[in-house]
Amino acid sequence: MYSDFGDYGTILPGWIHHPGVLTFIEEDDGAVRRGFILLGFYEPEDVREGTYVADLLAIAVVPNQQGQGVGRRLLDYAIDLATLAGQRVPVPEIRLTVADTNGRARRLFQRCGFEILDARHGSYDGGQVAIRMRRALR
Repeated sequence: MYSDFGDYGTILPGWIHHPGVLTFIEEDDGAVRRGFILLGFYEPEDVREGTYVADLLAIAVVPNQQGQGVGRRLLDYAIDLATLAGQRVPVPEIRLTVADTNGRARRLFQRCGFEILDARHGSYDGGQVAIRMRRALR
């Protein structure tokens, strides 16, 4: 699913097994995997000490499940998890990085209240410009 953006076959397992990263797989009756999210938490330098940021490290929907609301449900679930974590420690926002060429995902993120934090946050291995986005949590 991510092959256009880099070697995620190597990256994803490291994230999955990293402390502080939550993984959720959406399945249909436990048989058909529709998509997944990886949500991490970290203490960034640009916020107050002791405050964490939720980072949507990955979100993916199986190609034959796209266009059915799976991505929106996964994104809403990530936002809910980050908000819930914010009840235990300060988590004022959720962030993510998306490729400039991924128009479908960018539109979804914008409809869900994400705004651009950094329009040139680096690049993916495939050469796409990385756009950093954020959304305030309540």
